[in-house]
Amino acid sequence: MDTLSNGLEPTLSGLVLLLLGKKQSGKSSAGNAILNRRAFHQKTSRSCRENGTVFGLQVTVVDTPGWLSPSTTPHKVSREICRGLTFCHPGPHAILLVLPTCSTFGLEEWSAMEAQFRQLETSIWQHTMILFTHGDQLGGLSIQDYIRQQGGSLQWLLERCQNRYQVMSSHSAESQAQVMELFQKIQRMAEAPKHPRVVQYRAQIPMSRDVSMRGEQRWNMKEMNGRQHMASRWPPSSIGVASGRTGWNPDISLILLGRRKSGKSSAGNMILNREQFQRGIKTTSSSAGHAEISGRSVTVVDTPGWSLFGLANPEQVRKGILQSPSLCPTGSRKTFLLVIPVDSFKEKDRRAIETNLSVLGDEVWRCTMVLFTFGEELRGSTVEKYIKNKGEPLRWVLERCGCHYHVCDTQKKDKEQVNQLLGLVEKM
Repeated sequence: MDTLSNGLEPTLSGLVLLLLGKKQSGKSSAGNAILNRRAFHQKTSRSCRENGTVFGLQVTVVDTPGWLSPSTTPHKVSREICRGLTFCHPGPHAILLVLPTCSTFGLEEWSAMEAQFRQLETSIWQHTMILFTHGDQLGGLSIQDYIRQQGGSLQWLLERCQNRYQVMSSHSAESQAQVMELFQKIQRMAEAPKHPRVVQYRAQIPMSRDVSMRGEQRWNMKEMNGRQHMASRWPPSSIGVASGRTGWNPDISLILLGRRKSGKSSAGNMILNREQFQRGIKTTSSSAGHAEISGRSVTVVDTPGWSLFGLANPEQVRKGILQSPSLCPTGSRKTFLLVIPVDSFKEKDRRAIETNLSVLGDEVWRCTMVLFTFGEELRGSTVEKYIKNKGEPLRWVLERCGCHYHVCDTQKKDKEQVNQLLGLVEKM
């Protein structure tokens, strides 16, 4: 390709790009379009790296094997994806998550993607951009309308990527301009300020003793978002396959939300490994307990449960939910555990969840994981099958939570299931 006169600023002297995606998503074709030559074969079985000069830039593209469903993806694919990351040392400028516009992106696709991302043992969202392939198959549909039609899973994924995306078509006549747009977006992403948002929020919101409960709740939500933003940063200069945590290890606060008789208090006791919260008695106000768990400082907050049958005071429930973030230690990483028992789940349950979580604002969904209680009721079946059987109401909730969920048996004193839960919380 020739250098375009309206091309990139000289501040970006080279690019390292990592391609990730499911099988037959168009990864290899996208890599060929970026390098403007047939660098990659269509059936990728091993991660490979190719270089080229594009618009005057030195560009390295790493292609990786595509995944299948979580249960059918061979282990060697996961191993090769991790190997592909090592080709990007000291780190990729952009991770291009390739999604074909000719297929849907729902709960199953999210689960398959999340399973592979966990293998990388590091947070990747700060440097990820969605690359929509087969853009010519949209017909007269705009990419914005396509995204709206796809629903919650894709929209939540885009939010995780800070709404960064680029469309590429299969027509070579259009690819040069699309690659230029892609590079310009990557440059803006690389140059974006990386200051933790919590610093900005503290400068904007003065704290005082007479702060209102609602104001304090807003502060805690913004502080939580800033902390999670800071925890998920991934500096390209220090990246590696097993870089794991960044070294910043905040306290963990888990806020239990759910309907009455959902097993909230039992779940809290299971996590803390003691009878902190009374079971079988209606919880009327929020309360907190603390424990050191596997080297982690963990606070658990129990809240009043709502009722589908008028057995709980709605105002009391809202007040308890609003108060809950203020019971967490200052600076702790707050995660909401939406407790859902493994039993019936219908549209009325979904509406109740939406109504009661709305008091915390839309941002609460970014920091929420579903905790399925009474896992013993699965009786040897899988939670994925349970989710499928419960249909659209439960899938709606899971999509809003970014498909983060965990199953526990509150009757068992099993440290391993608690450690698994905390590990998932740390990776959110």
